[in-house]
Amino acid sequence: MKNNLLILILSFITIQAIAISQELTVFERWHKTDLLIRDRKIDESDARDSIALFVKLGVQDFKTRGIPGTPRNNWIFPMFGFTWTGYRADGMDYKDEDFDYFQGGEFHGHPAHDIFILDKDTNCTEDSTGKEVYATAMVTGIVLSKYDTWFRADYLRSGNYVKLFDPESKAIFYYSHLDSVFVNVGQLVKAGEPIGYVGRTGRKAIKGKTHIHIAYYKIDDGHPIPEDIIEDLYKAEKKMTVKK
Repeated sequence: MKNNLLILILSFITIQAIAISQELTVFERWHKTDLLIRDRKIDESDARDSIALFVKLGVQDFKTRGIPGTPRNNWIFPMFGFTWTGYRADGMDYKDEDFDYFQGGEFHGHPAHDIFILDKDTNCTEDSTGKEVYATAMVTGIVLSKYDTWFRADYLRSGNYVKLFDPESKAIFYYSHLDSVFVNVGQLVKAGEPIGYVGRTGRKAIKGKTHIHIAYYKIDDGHPIPEDIIEDLYKAEKKMTVKK
């Protein structure tokens, strides 16, 4: 009798777990997996298999929305509302030799670019305007993960961040050190729309200058591989300057 009761209870728990799992959207599941990767709580091969599936399902999900993606020559500069920008090491700060996405939150290298704003007193507002600067989506995509509760005692090196899935190139745009985040997991964001404010959050960034850390990971068989997009950033900023 006890064995039958135990089997009944376990069956009920299993059914409930399956039901809950099926209720999650592809991007909610991707978010949960990405947190496991960040905290190094998942096997790499399992993570790659999951990401490969998420990319396929994510592209399908995006197509059902009937909105076109963003071709590379139409990428938008990742900030808006600034009067001046400066690139760390004059745009030569990209280093991907020791980087692996599956190293999690304590990754090595710097496969990205840091773009500073004019903020000498480091209060996260632009000196000329007295306002915060928007971090903007470079492409039309869907938020696959985010973190927006960073505090000074937090161990996370990245601070507040947003990861945006680009269905057009099957890649991830990664924005970190944000002062605040406006978007939610699974949210569709159009190119040029704000996703947060540029900031200084993160274990080391809090001691530095106000900036955005922007990276681009092209997904190959479930493996996000960094790619240098400095020329794309220069081109997008130049187009923005011409429009002004």
